[in-house]
Amino acid sequence: MPATPVWTIGSLLTWTTDYFAKKSVDEPRLSAELLLAHALQCSRVALYTQYERIPPAGQTAAFRALVKQRANHVPVAYLIGKAWFFSLEFTVTRDVLIPRPDTETLVEFVVQAARQHPEWSAPSMPAMLDLCTGSGAVAVALAKQLATANVVATDISPQALAVAQGNAQQHKLADRITFLEGDLYEPLATMPAPTLFHVIAANPPYIPTADLAQLPPTIRDYEPRLALDGGPDGLAFHRRIIAGARPLLHPAGLLIMEMQFDQGPALHSALAAAGHFANIRTIRDAAGHPRCVAATLA
Repeated sequence: MPATPVWTIGSLLTWTTDYFAKKSVDEPRLSAELLLAHALQCSRVALYTQYERIPPAGQTAAFRALVKQRANHVPVAYLIGKAWFFSLEFTVTRDVLIPRPDTETLVEFVVQAARQHPEWSAPSMPAMLDLCTGSGAVAVALAKQLATANVVATDISPQALAVAQGNAQQHKLADRITFLEGDLYEPLATMPAPTLFHVIAANPPYIPTADLAQLPPTIRDYEPRLALDGGPDGLAFHRRIIAGARPLLHPAGLLIMEMQFDQGPALHSALAAAGHFANIRTIRDAAGHPRCVAATLA
């Protein structure tokens, strides 16, 4: 920012929005508001009730540092340490994928499915498994929406699990979410008794390896590759999830996985080839794009 004798909250927002636009930063106004609110330790609404206020020099300096990083396409969520998913606030670090509104499609579908099964509303039901939990966003949102649900959430990254556990504690759901470290289904072997799940949900890595270099810099350069790389065709994890699901699902249990928009046909074929899934369907997100594939155990 150029030197100037007076920087009000309003002038900081205006200058930063223009600067971000010139730097091709996504959502320049929203980015400016979130970063300034974080630096001033206030809400976004409060920015507009104090539009003419001149922030202390220390807070302005902190804001300048954040602006510099955002101009280099560091995601806002990592800069402020939080993101929102299903109207809930989540702590995020660079060890986890940033929760995205598109994934809310998966949660909404599972919640509606659960509400259509009265038998799933008994105490400690439904039992749900969240694979590749990352920040814990799906597990926490499901437990929050379904007051009797018990969720087991697995992830291969201990750093991601630490973030997820913190988010469960933040939302007072740690007593209904069990976090296990390991690769997909493997850590379930450590549980004291075999468990059948009414729902297996997963938002696994699904970007084909060759496509990673073409991702926007906010994703490619900052989000964990471990949570993005889905192998040669992006479906390496989906195939393993399908292969291991049958012995873990209740009769007529639901398997649902997030996917890339063009992966539906291949996943439909994989589920059909498994021979024990019925009602295979594609779930579209709010924008009408294919977002998830779901099936029930036949």
